[in-house]
Amino acid sequence: MKAEIISVGTEILLGEITDTNAVYLSQQLAQLGIDVYHQATVGDNSTTMKETLEIASKRSDLVITIGGLGPTEDDITKPTLAAFLGEELVVDDRALEKVHEHFTKQGRPITPNNERQALLLKGSRPVQNPNGLAIGLFATTPTTDYLVLPGPPSEFKPMVNQEVLPLLKERYSLDKTIQSKTLHFVGVGEADLATRVDDVIRRQSNPTIALYFKPTDVTIRLTAKADSKDEAEQMLEKTKAEILARAGDYYYAEGEQVAFSDFVVQELIKRKLTLTAAESLTGGAFQNQLVKTAGTSAVFSGGFVTYSDEVKTSLLGVRPETITQYTVVSRPVAEEMARGAQKQLGTDLAISFTGVAGPEGLEGHAPGDVWIGLALPDGSTVAKGFHFSGNREKIRHLAVMNGFRMIWEQVVK
Repeated sequence: MKAEIISVGTEILLGEITDTNAVYLSQQLAQLGIDVYHQATVGDNSTTMKETLEIASKRSDLVITIGGLGPTEDDITKPTLAAFLGEELVVDDRALEKVHEHFTKQGRPITPNNERQALLLKGSRPVQNPNGLAIGLFATTPTTDYLVLPGPPSEFKPMVNQEVLPLLKERYSLDKTIQSKTLHFVGVGEADLATRVDDVIRRQSNPTIALYFKPTDVTIRLTAKADSKDEAEQMLEKTKAEILARAGDYYYAEGEQVAFSDFVVQELIKRKLTLTAAESLTGGAFQNQLVKTAGTSAVFSGGFVTYSDEVKTSLLGVRPETITQYTVVSRPVAEEMARGAQKQLGTDLAISFTGVAGPEGLEGHAPGDVWIGLALPDGSTVAKGFHFSGNREKIRHLAVMNGFRMIWEQVVK
């Protein structure tokens, strides 16, 4: 079954708000086995919306609109859909009563424009709004079904969960079980990972396989449809095993919501490995990310932010001659920073960051030149050089996340 989502609102087009509703709805529809092939965003313009409805109606079985149900003149969704389908709008008595009760409780007079929120397409099914006044609707035609929903997320999500999903299950007899697994990989690029599992993807239609790229890791989402939960789980496990046989060296966790930094910290806690950090380039960003994980205090007691050369020397013991000979952005300095931090706090591990965030270069090094050092429990130290692209914040973020990746590669993996 093909579905299409139309988000309505000029504020979305102008970038004043982010459309999280369409993302959430697509995820929920996928769990039901309804495929979203197209998404569109239109402004508060009836002509444009009619054109979009015309296109959507020809290629999709279910067209869903989000937004444009408020009381003002620029809330055009219901009038535009009514005109497009050649139907009239009628008042839903239950919704109108709710509107009147709301204004009576607030001691405010109701105006005719507020009653617009109680309008329905004649012959359509009302979709109740638990947290708001604007009622939704579900309308059917011989070729296409239409679902109209409000835009405010505080109204939209409860409405989807409590009203829409049960309605769609009933309407389309969605009795099959949909199960998913999300696999997380690090240390491999999206293209490389896709190549490794290409044969599995090409011959697989159930479970479906989708790759998603993030700056520091790649996820593979597996989704299976079956008559029972156990059958779907068996299908997912078989496909997971095939993928790990080809890319298992880069796999680190399974789960819907897994943050790589959280995973690394939790692994350090399990191993009872203490950690400190010495940051120049990142200015404490690594330690800030570190302490976002609950329980970090079990392995992290404190660290250093050493921006100047003099502080690197006085706090970490970095030799001035090392900085003079190699510059501050170098392997030797990164190594001495890590060893110095480890010695100062007596930790099992110590990580260091030195580099150029930009926008200007430093001592012959370009923005994005970064060295990360890692002092290990056996007394050895490793360091790795990087060249990142982007603005200051992106370079700093990439440095932090690659610091966690180095810990994973050297200690956790």
